[in-house]
Amino acid sequence: MVLDQPATVTARPHKAARIALVVAVVVGLIFIACGIALPHTTDGVAFTGADQFGIAGTGILIAIGISFLTRPRVRADLSGVDTRSFFGAFRHVDWDLVTRVEFPPKARFARLVLPGDELIVLYAVQRGDAEQSVQAMDGLRALHRAWLAGR
Repeated sequence: MVLDQPATVTARPHKAARIALVVAVVVGLIFIACGIALPHTTDGVAFTGADQFGIAGTGILIAIGISFLTRPRVRADLSGVDTRSFFGAFRHVDWDLVTRVEFPPKARFARLVLPGDELIVLYAVQRGDAEQSVQAMDGLRALHRAWLAGR
């Protein structure tokens, strides 16, 4: 193993995760406030507690949906890459399947290129995260090179 390459690489979204959490909290609070204020309108319509609960519950569900933007992760070592998207569990990809680790200039996310130009998008390595993305890409490329050298 080469000394300048990391033993493991981990990545997660930073900037997008902070924005998603703030937006989720704001959306949730707005819907809850609307649910609380609902029976105090002067529209002439009678709202019940179920209506209030429905509005607040909808806001909470939307906030939970927005918070899924914080889920992407990447963990990589010499055995391969484990990646998780916005939904679902981790997916393991062995290095012997990976032909390239790339981050095209106009792409928002990094990706693994498999044989036949099949792509696995690494949503945890995002263009908006600048320095963290550069470090993650350097580590992923170093692990890929180390695997290629060791086979």
